[in-house]
Amino acid sequence: MKKTIILSVLALVFAFTSAVKADISLSGYQEFFAGSANQSKYQGVDMVGGIDKAGLKNGFFTRITANYDSTLDSGIDVAGTMNMTTRDCQGDKTGNCNVVNFNFLTFSGGFGSISVGERFDAGAAMLSRLTASGPMSEPDGGQIAVFYTADADNDMGDANETHYANNSMKALYMSNVYSGFSFAVGYTPNTGETGANVNAQNVGTGDHGEWATHSDVLSVFGKYAMEMDGIGLELVYGQITGNAGQYGGSDYNDLDESAYSAKITYGNFAADYRKNEAGNSGRIKNGQDGNDEGTSVCGTYTMANIGIGVCNVETSFTDTSNLSNSSQRRTYSAEYQLGGGVKLGVTYFDVEETANSVTRTDVDGIATRLAIGF
Repeated sequence: MKKTIILSVLALVFAFTSAVKADISLSGYQEFFAGSANQSKYQGVDMVGGIDKAGLKNGFFTRITANYDSTLDSGIDVAGTMNMTTRDCQGDKTGNCNVVNFNFLTFSGGFGSISVGERFDAGAAMLSRLTASGPMSEPDGGQIAVFYTADADNDMGDANETHYANNSMKALYMSNVYSGFSFAVGYTPNTGETGANVNAQNVGTGDHGEWATHSDVLSVFGKYAMEMDGIGLELVYGQITGNAGQYGGSDYNDLDESAYSAKITYGNFAADYRKNEAGNSGRIKNGQDGNDEGTSVCGTYTMANIGIGVCNVETSFTDTSNLSNSSQRRTYSAEYQLGGGVKLGVTYFDVEETANSVTRTDVDGIATRLAIGF
């Protein structure tokens, strides 16, 4: 018994003495939303009562972040990130689970950087995505969707590449920049493994008969960046592949997707174009559904403490009856930094969803955000 206590104390002392060798920082982020929408059409029916949503809400991304940095004897830098949400996973809070629970290590040096753990994939690291990095982080932030009711009966296509913003366990390599060129390679053994201390089983399908998780996902992206006379240009192209499987006696197509983006900057202005093409990935083999595509065009302008942005996101998909579905989301955002890490912003949004030439969803509304980083 005494030996066990002594060993436990020694282990604890070792843990503390090892921790002090690393530089540690603690930061946080908190956000609150208010919004209202006017939904004139739901599932193809005009003026359906009781579906307009309005009110106050907590954001998805409130969190506390711990970062630490240390250097090995070899000179390789080791950095780690741990995110903790301020929500539990019970009752009506289940939607906040696994949102920002990043826990990963990064080793970097003259060879580039290698990350292991819960983090986004190569596409998120390389592609230009003003849909997420512009003022209010919309429409990628997904907060505007809280204030209206979308059509859940039809697949409209994906606005981002498959498994985007999925922080499943993976390894990611990012090269250094050589004469403007760089590349990133990500490998995910199973997209269903989100950090829990269990092995997820790679079976089953998601919404609308699409294969939900993939194994052996390989993401390879390349980027070229240059600047001339104050004009910056970034070009990115990548491929994503992965294995699907069989469910209910049906074979599903493996993941085979391409994604690319182009970004131009000049002074305080930035604009980008991004597209993802998944084809019939994750769909039943020999079926008619597929042609899954998403396109975004965005522009932003910043001046002192003010930022404005506009985005247009379009998706398209061909369903099992060989009928065309599509969606369009437009956002107009503005944000003002009050100082001290506090930001106040507003987004006006307009959303339309169409299935087989019938408008299923038609809504416009406003969402405001109060956010603080500390």
